[in-house]
Amino acid sequence: MDAVVLAAGEGTRLRPLTEDKPKGMVEVAGEPILTHCFESLVQLGADRIIVVVGYLKETIIEHYGDEYAGVPITEV
Repeated sequence: MDAVVLAAGEGTRLRPLTEDKPKGMVEVAGEPILTHCFESLVQLGADRIIVVVGYLKETIIEHYGDEYAGVPITEV
């Protein structure tokens, strides 16, 4: 199963938390929101995670790289 995660927005309603990072990298319980999302997708059996990135996309790409818990990640 392919999973698509929409993470491209600026997160203006989360300001000032998103002034220097994308909304997906805002931490909840000590981990970025995307980590919680990816963990759930892996547990549900995702074979590939496709992340739609935009605002400060380099932060997400550098943090996660090409995979999460053995599941390939593609950033678009």
